[in-house]
Amino acid sequence: MTTRAAQVRAILAAAVAAAGAADAFTIETHFTSGCHERVTAQALRTARLALALPRDGAPTSEERALIDDLQFRPEPDMTDLSGATLLVGVRDNDLKGNSQDDLSVLAFIHGNPDNQPEHCLRGPDQKEPGGTAAAVAACRAFVRGRIADALDGLGADGRPDLSLRTSVSLHLSLRGQIDASLPTYYLRMGQAMHALQDSFTHTYRTPDGTQITVVLNWLSEVNGTLVESRDGPGHATGLDVCNDSDAFLEARRVLAVSSSSALLQATMDPRKTRDQKMVAADQVLDAVLGFSPACTFANDWCQAHERQYRDSKNFLGCSTSRPGTLAVWGALLLCFFPRRRRKRQAAAPAVVVAALFLLAAGSARAGTDAGPAAPDAGTSAPTATSTTVTTPAKPATRSRSATAATTTTTVTTTTSGPPDGNEHLPPAPTIVAVEEPGPRDPTRTAWGAYFGSSGSVDKAAVAVQLGARFKSSKHWTFGLDGEWNPWITLNGYRFGSGVFNFYGTAILRFPLTYENFNLRATANLGVSVLLMNPLRRARGEHRPLCRHQPRGPRVEAVADFHPHRPLGIALPVPQLHAVPLSYPQYRFSIGFEIQSG
Repeated sequence: MTTRAAQVRAILAAAVAAAGAADAFTIETHFTSGCHERVTAQALRTARLALALPRDGAPTSEERALIDDLQFRPEPDMTDLSGATLLVGVRDNDLKGNSQDDLSVLAFIHGNPDNQPEHCLRGPDQKEPGGTAAAVAACRAFVRGRIADALDGLGADGRPDLSLRTSVSLHLSLRGQIDASLPTYYLRMGQAMHALQDSFTHTYRTPDGTQITVVLNWLSEVNGTLVESRDGPGHATGLDVCNDSDAFLEARRVLAVSSSSALLQATMDPRKTRDQKMVAADQVLDAVLGFSPACTFANDWCQAHERQYRDSKNFLGCSTSRPGTLAVWGALLLCFFPRRRRKRQAAAPAVVVAALFLLAAGSARAGTDAGPAAPDAGTSAPTATSTTVTTPAKPATRSRSATAATTTTTVTTTTSGPPDGNEHLPPAPTIVAVEEPGPRDPTRTAWGAYFGSSGSVDKAAVAVQLGARFKSSKHWTFGLDGEWNPWITLNGYRFGSGVFNFYGTAILRFPLTYENFNLRATANLGVSVLLMNPLRRARGEHRPLCRHQPRGPRVEAVADFHPHRPLGIALPVPQLHAVPLSYPQYRFSIGFEIQSG
């Protein structure tokens, strides 16, 4: 197989295994704990204390806006530009500028064979014998290269210079994907520290934890081609946690913190020259990224303690007994349920809904397995019924004294109406037109008002609308609406004042004569006023708002009362110049419309 074909196959396999992407120490998401952030923050605290380095001064308004819009919430002492940038850097190896929620893209990133050294994992060509030595060398080369890049961000005094910047792609909660200019030293050191920290979860080590005996293999494992004697042991999810659940995992986390801090101290010490800093960094790498060749597959990798954390071979790595498909998916829900209380509260509604769906599916399946129901003894054949419809005859003249005549018509229809005792058969069809709400003459014009609310989840937001309506014909209604549209960041759980939208509305209705609901399509176009101060934005800017609600049901319960629940798409764009700011929302709405007449 060619190298190109092998890469494609590995990437496709990674896409299938998106939910099990090899993050080593996990980064903070809705479903995973912030291990990398926790280790890195502790390392920076220790280094600052050892070198007597103060935190940065207050960030500028633009820097504060960026920090507040990150897809994670830094700890309070990490909210200066230096701390936040170091955390952005340590997350970048996993995200590469993408949203932490975009699993399909992240799977391709993690499955790229060229990215394995960034996680201290074995590449596709690093086979035994000699594969571990090559993987360790590649990991060390990546770390050392990022350290050399970080040293370019030091000032003449040997300390990190915040004015020396590097552009990096970054996905923010509200702003979306941007190119951010961040301090070079902290950005590159974060990337180096990610690989160094991963070396404690993606390798087997000597009992003291300082030397690597074998590097783990993720690509071959998800590809289904792993032969341990040739490819090394598979990736072990049990090593990725940082909850100190046992003494061994706690010791690994402590080693990751101490080595990360030692790397920061070696490169930030103002008393050393650049060359001396590089020598000190190499000494740190010698201490924790060395290779011990004594362990092989033949001696069970020296009976490594890490082997007890190997992944189960059951479905997607979750421990299930596979009694049935529903049980497997139920276990999968539990595998992804967040451990932290705040994240459990946020995810609980989704898990409850999914659990109810599984129960409903199980009940439906049970009903199906029980076999078809026996025919009801009371079921009868279709019957002929006569319905008398009285309709007003058209007056001969328009005189007030004219007496309205009536015409009586007998309509005979054949229905299969439900006999007594069988309520599951469909009712007889409606043969009388349903009265239209609003004026008696549906072609007449009418004025009205509208009040509604909306919510979206993908780009989390809520909205409250108030508007006026003018019904110009049976099919067309026009209006003016005002809307407050707060934006919500689920990453960090922040509530922003969002935008105020003012727009015109056009509604095309499709009345259904014999139904209790109508169909309609709604389009809005107007201006959006920014009420908050996200990255590179000023308050009070006016820009277009576009919104469209595709055709959907509009339930009309009584004459002048029109609740409806359409799905819609809203696109506020409060700024078009420079880097445009948009916040697309896929909304579910409910509202009430009142018309005169």
